[in-house]
Amino acid sequence: MAGITERVYPKEIDADGIGNIQGVMYKVFTTRYSVARDWLREHFQGRKARVIDIACGSGYGTEILSELGNVVGVDLDPEAVNYARKNYKNERTSFMLGNADDAGFLKSLGKFDAVVSLATVEHVADAYRFMRWINRALLPGGASVVCFPSAVTMDWAIPHHKRDILRSAARRLFRKTGFEIKRDFYQNHKLDIRDLINETTSKDNEIPVPPLRQWVGYYLTHPHHFILRVYEITIGGGVLFADQEYLLLPVPVVDSSPARVSPASKSYE
Repeated sequence: MAGITERVYPKEIDADGIGNIQGVMYKVFTTRYSVARDWLREHFQGRKARVIDIACGSGYGTEILSELGNVVGVDLDPEAVNYARKNYKNERTSFMLGNADDAGFLKSLGKFDAVVSLATVEHVADAYRFMRWINRALLPGGASVVCFPSAVTMDWAIPHHKRDILRSAARRLFRKTGFEIKRDFYQNHKLDIRDLINETTSKDNEIPVPPLRQWVGYYLTHPHHFILRVYEITIGGGVLFADQEYLLLPVPVVDSSPARVSPASKSYE
């Protein structure tokens, strides 16, 4: 059985263990893609769409999205891409290596009816640049689905996560990159600290646990997060694992320049 990783491998997870962390991860990650698929199916009204799944991981989500049409899954991890090709390749899916921080690579991908990028915005170097690329990559009438954490992660996820994004910050990000929110969805789960410790100390765990000095340094500069964690693991019922997901549509560009009238079309009274 695979341990918790930044990339989920549903075929290796104990999906029936709903009471444990493996089961929670299975539910959370597969739900994200199911929501994205259902939103886009409704948006395109059953019309076949060309889709790209940026940061596709092991490829399970790309397979879910392939119900919409042809889907290209992209990830920067060669192991994940090879796994996806072996386990989730079909007549509507393809997989390739690529880095969401490589502007030249992103530009080379072309345009799509839908761009899906789940659990990516918190990883990229520049969230605004990435979201602007998504906007430019959409064909007319297109839509995007993005998802990222809505709870504190930076105490344990540095350097993999570059930022935590509150809901208000998410709306500001979308507004400044030319999107409007059409739909939203939130998932919240509380994980028992004892289960987390058991999982992260397991021989199968693949998420590197930060050294103690990193925890101390983070909490010294973010004391409110330390207080939050103490509350969660004592009387709060568990460590919060939460994410936010959005269906985004590009805001139509309105030409606000003054209208010009050619001399031949002028009317005189």
